[in-house]
Amino acid sequence: MEGEAPMLSKSPITASVETLQAILNAIPNPVFLKDRLHRLVVVNDAMCALMGQDRDQVIAQGDQSLPGEQRDVFWKVDDLVFETGQPHENEEVLTDGSGSLRVMLTRKRLIRLPTADGEQPFIIGVISDITRIRESEARTLYLAEHDTLTGLANRTQLNERLHATIAAAANSGLQAALLMLDIDRFKNVNDHYGHPVGDQLLSIVAKRLVGLVRPTDTVARLGGDEFCIVQGGLHQPAGAYSLARRILAAIARPISIGSLSISVTTSIGIAIFPEDGATPEALMKNADDALYAVKRSGRRGYRRAENAAEPHGAPGWNIESELRAALKNGQLSLAFQPLAAAADGKTRGFEALARWQHPTRGTIQPDEFIPIAESCGLIHELGAWILHEACAAAQKWPWPLQVAINVSPVQLENGELLAHVRDALSSTGLPASRLELEITESALLDHSERVMDMFAQLKALGVSLALDDFGAGWSSLATLHSFQFDRIKIDQRFISHIESDARAVAIVRAVLSLAQTLNVPVTAEGIEDKAQFIALRQMGCNELQGFYLGAPQAQAKLPDALPWLPPAAPSESR
Repeated sequence: MEGEAPMLSKSPITASVETLQAILNAIPNPVFLKDRLHRLVVVNDAMCALMGQDRDQVIAQGDQSLPGEQRDVFWKVDDLVFETGQPHENEEVLTDGSGSLRVMLTRKRLIRLPTADGEQPFIIGVISDITRIRESEARTLYLAEHDTLTGLANRTQLNERLHATIAAAANSGLQAALLMLDIDRFKNVNDHYGHPVGDQLLSIVAKRLVGLVRPTDTVARLGGDEFCIVQGGLHQPAGAYSLARRILAAIARPISIGSLSISVTTSIGIAIFPEDGATPEALMKNADDALYAVKRSGRRGYRRAENAAEPHGAPGWNIESELRAALKNGQLSLAFQPLAAAADGKTRGFEALARWQHPTRGTIQPDEFIPIAESCGLIHELGAWILHEACAAAQKWPWPLQVAINVSPVQLENGELLAHVRDALSSTGLPASRLELEITESALLDHSERVMDMFAQLKALGVSLALDDFGAGWSSLATLHSFQFDRIKIDQRFISHIESDARAVAIVRAVLSLAQTLNVPVTAEGIEDKAQFIALRQMGCNELQGFYLGAPQAQAKLPDALPWLPPAAPSESR
C-alpha cells in the first residue's frame, strides 16, 4: 500500500563479507567470528587493536598463539556452544598486544551464515574489557581487609585469620599464639617530629615485623601504634617467646627517616591457644592484659598472659619469685647433649642445657622460665651460674671436649657477660678453647657498638662463638659478614621438614654451601629420626645433634655410635 513504511525484508542493504566487516568495524568492542574448526574467519578493527596485530596476522595465528591450557579451555567453551546452541559467557585473563594482562568478559553466541557450501554454524564472540572493574573490586576488597597506611591486615582480616588459625590448631593438636604489641611512648614521636614522620615510622615497623614472621603467620595493625601477630602450628610456647625476642631487637634498631635517626622500643603481650583462651576474644583480652602488665613494669619487654605463668594451671603461682628461690636453693641443674661429627660419630662436645625440677610442680621447661628470667633481669645471675656449672663439669670430664652454652640476647647487651665468662674459666681452670657460646641472630640484629665490642672481646679471650638458629632471622648474611663465627647451627625448623619439604632441603643446601665457602663448620640440630640423619650426612653437614643421636643427660656420656656403624655383612649360606 502506498504510504506504508518499507518492511525490513525490503532493506536495500546487500549482505556480503565486506558489509559484515564494515558493520563489525563500527563496533568499539573486539568482535570475532569462528568456524567449527576453531579458526578465526572474521575479526574487527577493535580485535586487531587488542592483539596489536593487523587483520591477516590475527586470523592466521588464531588461538594458536595462546598457551595450550588456555586454548583448551576456550575450545571447550566453543564446542559447548556449537553442540547446545546456547549462548555462553566466561571471564578470562589475556595478554594484549602490549604485553599487559587484561581481564576480559567474552560473550559467545551461535549464528548460522550462508557459505559456498550452504548454511554453516559459526560462533560470534564479543569481548568486553573489565580490567578496571575487577581492579576496582579488588581494591575495595583489599581496603576492606587491609590497613591503608602499612598494607598490613586490619582488624577485620585479623579476626578471620585468628579464627582459622585456632580451628587449625584445634584439629592438629598444636598450639597457636597471639602477640599484641605497641610502640613505647609513640605519642612523643608524633609530638616531637610530626604525624608524617610518625606514619613513616609505623610503616617501617610494619616491614620489620613482616620480615620476622613466616608466610603462614599474620601481621595486623589494629590502629594507631598497635600491632598484632598470629602464629599457628606451634609445638610449644617457645616459638612465640623466640619471636617476641626477635621483635624487641628488630624494633630497637635505629629507624632512619630522611635526615632523622629515631630509636623506639616496644612492649609485647602474649596469649597461647588453648591454655590462655579457647576463643579469639579470650586470646585478645589476655594478650592485651599481658601487654599492659609489661607497660606497668617499665616497658620494653614481653610477658605472657598472667593465667599462663603457671604451666600446670594452678592460680597464683609467682614464677619469678620461685625462680629466684630455685637458683638460691639448688633446684636448678644442667643436662648435657652430645654434639657428634657427621662423618664418623666422634663426639666433639656437649651442649649444656638448664633444667628446673620444682619440688611440687615437677619439671619446669626452659621455654617457660628462661623468658621470665630475661624479662625480670634474673638472666644475668642465672647465666653466670650456668657458665660456672658447665665449665666445672667439663673440667672433670675424662675427655678434652668442648662445652657449649646458650647466651641470651639480654646477656650480650650487658657488660657483665665478659666478666662472668672470665670468672667461670678462672675459677674452674677450664681452657677458654673448650668453651663455646651459642648466640642467636636476634641478639645481633642491631649490630650495636656494644654488642660488636663484646663479640670481639670474647673472641680475643679464646672462646669459640657459634651462630645459633641460623636462618630464623632475616639478616643472616649481614650477620655472617659482620661477625666471624667459629660455627653455624642450622635452625631446627628446617631440619624437622627435611624429608618432605623441598624448600627446607634447598635452604639447608644453601647454608651448607655458604658455610663451606666461608670455611665455617655447620651443626644441624634437632635430629629426631634416621631419615634426617641420612639426608644431612649425604648433604655434607659437618656435625649433628638431636635425640636420635643422644638425649640430654644429667652426666655427660659418650653416645652409642650405632647410627654410624656400617650394615652387617650377610652371612654365607652353607
